[in-house]
Parts: sequence; structure tokens; C-alpha cells
Amino acid sequence: KTDLRSHLRTHGKDKQPYTCGQCNKAFSSRAQLSKHQRSHSGQRPFQCSQCHKAYKTPTELRNHSRSHTGEKPFVCTECGKAFMQSYPTLSKLKVHQRSHTGEKPYFCTECGKSFADPSVYRKHRRNHQGHRPYSCGQCGKTYTELKDLKNHERSHTGEKPYLCSDCGKAFSRSSSLACHLRIHSQSKPYQCEQCGKGFTQLSSYQSHLRTHSGEKPFLCPQCGKMFSDPSSFRRHQRAHQGFKPYPCDKCTKRFRQPADLAVHQRVHSGQRPYKCQNCDKAFVASWDLRRHMLVHTGLRPFSCTECGKSFAERSSLNKHRRVHSGERPFKCQMCSKSFVVSSSLRKHERTHLAERPPQQPVPESTHAGLHSVSPPPNPTVMPLPFGPYVCVTCQAEFTQPSALQAHEKMHPKPRPHVCDGCGKGFLNKAGLRKHQRIHSTSRPHCCTVCGKAFLFAAYLRNYWAYPNPPHCSGHHHHLQRAHSVVWLPLHSPCDPFFGSNALVQARVGFQLQCHH
Repeated sequence: KTDLRSHLRTHGKDKQPYTCGQCNKAFSSRAQLSKHQRSHSGQRPFQCSQCHKAYKTPTELRNHSRSHTGEKPFVCTECGKAFMQSYPTLSKLKVHQRSHTGEKPYFCTECGKSFADPSVYRKHRRNHQGHRPYSCGQCGKTYTELKDLKNHERSHTGEKPYLCSDCGKAFSRSSSLACHLRIHSQSKPYQCEQCGKGFTQLSSYQSHLRTHSGEKPFLCPQCGKMFSDPSSFRRHQRAHQGFKPYPCDKCTKRFRQPADLAVHQRVHSGQRPYKCQNCDKAFVASWDLRRHMLVHTGLRPFSCTECGKSFAERSSLNKHRRVHSGERPFKCQMCSKSFVVSSSLRKHERTHLAERPPQQPVPESTHAGLHSVSPPPNPTVMPLPFGPYVCVTCQAEFTQPSALQAHEKMHPKPRPHVCDGCGKGFLNKAGLRKHQRIHSTSRPHCCTVCGKAFLFAAYLRNYWAYPNPPHCSGHHHHLQRAHSVVWLPLHSPCDPFFGSNALVQARVGFQLQCHH
């Protein structure tokens, strides 16, 4: 009878007769009003017997209890996905089922965007209204939802209450734990219909779909560059702001991302966890290993649709496409000149910074990595407008972080990594290791045809690039005598084996085939 009376009120004139005395919000039943009033009083009378966490309603307590038991009684008939929670108004299962039907009943009248989940719709509406009532007491950051504020506050406290029972890894958010658990179960619920690739997270799946559609909805207001995913967009914005909140405790270098800091710290520790299975070469970052593997495979999977040129990396293809489109996204803040690539902009910015004085002979002590003598002040530095980016060596000020970085290269850097054989100093361990091969007899890169060995892989590639290497005047005669070589015409000057036009021109018309 009570449920019937509550339902009949939805048809009558007096649909919501129960009003909150504190905020004037109206409800159709006394129970809903009582539940709402607990949000003002902070009262949580329903407590979990296992972890003593308290909730405002018995329904919230039942939903929480299932996190201990693992029970997921609400199953989707379309895909078999199961859910723990059920709400009096709208279940998570019902919201999920709309992902199959495409139903999005919640429509924003301001921007035309529609939503399947009412809570996401309400959050979106607050963004239009500018209403962010939840504020962090430590940094002042504001949020539209209380749960977002609580998640943020854990970044200050370091609290990670969500623990993985399989590996012991802890997380600050329950959603992060849920995504992590899919790694153990190898579950990838988000499948791309075009290429069949699976994803553990909805955001990763949505970003991937944009690689097929070419959609780039995130526009940088400063330089006009567009991005397909929000994380790349935020990372790009930090580059404009010069914001690098993650400092290295071993040197003065700072980074925009914690992942970049972790990779950098391996330079100090000497750790190289990513090893090549073909040549035992090791790298500090996974992307360095992937780039190196292309040396062995010769693959160039990224092709230009305009001219057919192929590239080993997507970033190289993107740079090449600007040649066809005429896009020049990197603009000088001092003279508005624009460039295709960022390195050209940095080189150009140095022309504004200073005219280099005549180079002085380098003292011998600098080769040993000793830079105790300060460089003389440069009187030819051009006056620049004052800005927030200050050189720690000479206190020159710049308006852009890129301008400061270009300027800092003019000051001599310490070379702490010293060769025991000759005393020459280097900026990093990689440079020292490369140099030390000169003193050793090791030549790890060998020609598979004639056995000639080289210090560096680049030397071997150059050796292969020419039909008549300079060390052997009778190269054809030598090959025929030693290896029974046949020279064959190439299938195409654009064979993906070759990495540059220069290499193609050197080898065009010839290909080596060896019969031992």
C-alpha cells in the first residue's frame, strides 16, 4: 500500500510534498527525505561488520558487502558482464545495457551532448553552470562531485585503500583497482569491431577508435594542435606552461610526467630492464627497445597515403605529412615565424638569444670532466623581454621555456663520466660506453657476407649501403671468389628495407644474394 501511495503521487498534482528544511529540495516520499537529510547531518547508521565502513542507507551497505564476498548477481544478457550494485532508481546493469542499445535519454540543451548515465549527465551540467561546490583544503582545487574530491585528497595523503589480492599492489581509486584486476584475469571487455583489438579500459578503447576515424576533438587554444585523447592533450598543455612538477633527487632535471621521471632515474642507477633478444642490447625505456627492434626486422609499417613513403615510427610519418599539408605548427613567440618540426624552432630561437662569440680553445681539464672555471660573461647577448623562466647560471629571463632551454645550451655542462683510458669526459653513461669501444678490441657488429666487423651498428649499415666498399677495390671479384655472390635487380626503388633516399640511390639497381 505504501509503495502504491508513493507511486500515485507521481500522477497527482502534489508530486513531491516532502521538502528539506535546509536546502528546499522536494521528494515524493518521507523515506527519500530522511535519506537526503543524512547528507546534511553526516549520519551513517548502517555499518559493515567486516571493515566497519558506514553508509547512509541499507541498500548502500548491501552493495558494499558484495565487495567482500565477490558476489555479482546482476548479469547482462547481451555480453555476460556482471555487476555488484543495484540502486532503487536506476541500476548499473540498466545503464550498461544502454551501451548495447545505444540509448542515451539524457540530453544537454546547451551543447547537444547526450548521456546514458544520469549521474554523468548531472556532472556534465555542472560544468556548464560553473558549479564546483567541493574544494580541496590543501591546494584549493575544486570539483563537481564529492567522490572526485575524495579521490584527489588521497594524492596529498598518499592513501591507497584498494588492494589487489593477487599481487598486493595498492590503488587510490576503486576504478583503478578494477582495471588492474583485468590484467590478472586477462579480460578485455572493450573490443574494436574494425580490427579486433581488445582493451581493459573504456577510455583506451575510445582513444583507439579515433585512430580509425581520424577524429581529434581536443584542440590546443595556444598553437591549434589537435589530439585524439585527453591525456596527450594535457601533456601537451604542460609543455606550453613549462610546468614540470616531478624533480629528480639526483640532479636538477624536472619532468612533466612521473613515468618520464622513472625512466630518467634509470640513467643514474644504470638499470636497463628492456633487453633485445637478438643482440642482447639493453635500454632504459620500452619505446627505445621497440625503435631498436626495427633495425633487426627492417619493418616500416607506417606509410604515407600521398606519396607511398614508409616509416618505422608513427611520429616520423606525422612529421612527413606536414610536407604535403603545409602545416607548420611550431611558432616562434618573438617573430611569429613557424616551422614544421620543433627542432627547427629551437634552432631558430637561438638566433634571437645571442650571437655566439668566437670559439676559444678548450682547456685540457674539460676533457677530464672538470669545469671548475666559470665561463666569461657574454657581452653580445641580446636584450629580451622579462619573463618567468630564469637561467640559474646567469639569471637571464625568458618568456618561453623552449627559449630558456636553448639558452642553457650555451653554458658549458659538467662531464662527470670520465674514461679511464684517456681521461675524456662525457655528459652521460651512454656516451662513455660508446667511446670506450674505441679502446677495446671488441667489434660486435659483423657483416654476415664477408665477416668484416665494426664498432657501431651505424658503421655496418653504411658498409652495406654501397656496392663497392672503400676497403676493397676488387669487391665484385672478392665476393665471387669467397662467397659465390649474385647481384640481382631490386624490385622497386621504394623497397621498405631502405631507410632513406640516399641509401636507395646508393643501392638502386643492385641487391646482394650470397650462396655459401
